[in-house]
Amino acid sequence: MKKFSAVLIFIALFASVAYGATSDDKVLARVGSHDITESEVLEFIKPFGQQAMMLYGSEKGRQMIIDDIISMRLYALDAEENKLDQTPEFIENLENVRRTMLAQVAMREVIKDISITEDEMKKFYDENAKLFTQPERVHASHILVSGDEDLAKVQEELKSGKSFDVVAKDFSIDPGSAANGGDLGEFPRGVMVKEFEEAAFALKEPDDVSEPVKSQFGWHIIKLAERIPESVMPFEQVKTHIEQELKEKKTQDVLQARSKELEDKYKVERLLGSN
Repeated sequence: MKKFSAVLIFIALFASVAYGATSDDKVLARVGSHDITESEVLEFIKPFGQQAMMLYGSEKGRQMIIDDIISMRLYALDAEENKLDQTPEFIENLENVRRTMLAQVAMREVIKDISITEDEMKKFYDENAKLFTQPERVHASHILVSGDEDLAKVQEELKSGKSFDVVAKDFSIDPGSAANGGDLGEFPRGVMVKEFEEAAFALKEPDDVSEPVKSQFGWHIIKLAERIPESVMPFEQVKTHIEQELKEKKTQDVLQARSKELEDKYKVERLLGSN
């Protein structure tokens, strides 16, 4: 992992040099005669992803990153002065970076024209309906209490005509739903505890209310808001996801095929475990 990180740093540095500063690029620091510009800093942190970009968004984080680049520039100047760029170790590392960058460029060249057609996406969608099937669900609310005395109070309140959501707000001990009138949203089978699930899915019509149900959490009274039958998500809803999946698969296949061609072209010997 450390070696890989070092490669990323080298690539980032080379990328920043390649881009250079534009005429209106803001200079953030200067080391000797070299300006460290904003575009250079952004190119430096780009390989390290969103976390680095977020860090750069704060004044303190921005200064930390600039300080790191200044330190590297200083060490680079010191290394050049001491001719460390002429050592076998540096030359070998530089060659490793060159090979890595060449491989990346070659891979990008191989996959640059990969695309997924609408027909391919629809074919995958039609042949894999189960992947896009949403199971039967219910939308329900509940009131949860811990003991028989509280249960009796809740039943009395509901019988008196108080709305279910008001009673839930007043009595339910479920911290996740009480403030919302006991609303649990939609859920399929296999999510709730067995006793609760059986009672919820036994309700047939909107506004049906269950008898009290005992579970490991206490007593539940459940109200059905809606039953949602099993359904298949529309193609347009999953189209982007399908395209991404197929493109990743096609990319992998193309790279593997090209790797096989290159293995046939160049002599490859795998010697691990041969001794």
